[in-house]
Amino acid sequence: MLFMNNLTKNNLDKVEDKNPQGSNPRFDLKYFPQTDILANSMHKMFPEQSHENNTVLKAKEILGDKYTIEEVKSMLASYEYLINGWLEEYEKKILNKKTLKELLRDL
Repeated sequence: MLFMNNLTKNNLDKVEDKNPQGSNPRFDLKYFPQTDILANSMHKMFPEQSHENNTVLKAKEILGDKYTIEEVKSMLASYEYLINGWLEEYEKKILNKKTLKELLRDL
């Protein structure tokens, strides 16, 4: 952090000269995958992440600017936990003290 605090317009060119990545061909950007290709690959491998992001963004839009993204994620996780608990209690109430998952497992 001390290094970043010492940057000024006067010494920025000296910092760039000392940058080891500039003279090392291994750090050339043409050797790294394009960001959009990587993002598309990640979406194909983990489609649920895209769905989760859309859910969070929709909730954030509904709630407005009152909450941060992290707060919205936390609220959604709490609601999901409560709903799953209530659903499990209801299943046990109507299915002779077993959940649907337990009944299907017993088959």
